[in-house]
Amino acid sequence: MPTHQEQIAQTDAAILNALVTAGKTKSLNQITVSDLTRLSGISRGTFYLHYLDKDDLVTTVENSLSSKFQLMLDTGIDGTMNYQDLSAGQPYPVIEDIVAFAAENKAMLSFLFGPNGDPAFANAITALLQKSILSELKRVKGTAKFRNDLPQKYALCIVTNAIMSVILTWLSNEDSLSQSELSKVIMRTLYLSPYDVLGIKGQ
Repeated sequence: MPTHQEQIAQTDAAILNALVTAGKTKSLNQITVSDLTRLSGISRGTFYLHYLDKDDLVTTVENSLSSKFQLMLDTGIDGTMNYQDLSAGQPYPVIEDIVAFAAENKAMLSFLFGPNGDPAFANAITALLQKSILSELKRVKGTAKFRNDLPQKYALCIVTNAIMSVILTWLSNEDSLSQSELSKVIMRTLYLSPYDVLGIKGQ
């Protein structure tokens, strides 16, 4: 027989799975507690033992994901602006960590980042990444500034999108790209110019 804590964990997992399932046909704003209890097979009373309401559930999920993402950045961003890693064909550890984070939470992130999810959450995750990039840039260069011939906010957007756009594409598609391959794609995206990607440079 499961312990009390195991029962709580199982019920919580059922609620989270129900949220993702409901999100396949409804927007986040349209999902109701009734949807969640029906899909998870629990009573409304049991749901309210875990969360105050649907908004509390979503806030709890997003705060948990944000905290994990921030901790990962705090512990892994150092030393990630080394061009030698690319030359050796080795993705930055923090890139591998970001990919592993996306893979571990793929179902929930696919929903929250998707058309039925929460745009504010995607913006919040992007902001955390941007803050960490600027912090590491300042550590490496002594200043959190990019090259002078690009407006700073656009340069930051370019670097951030090189990571986030690839992750979002992977989350929204069912393909056979492994985590290792995805990490290498991101690294190439960070360092290759658009002409390199098009395969027409020098032709």
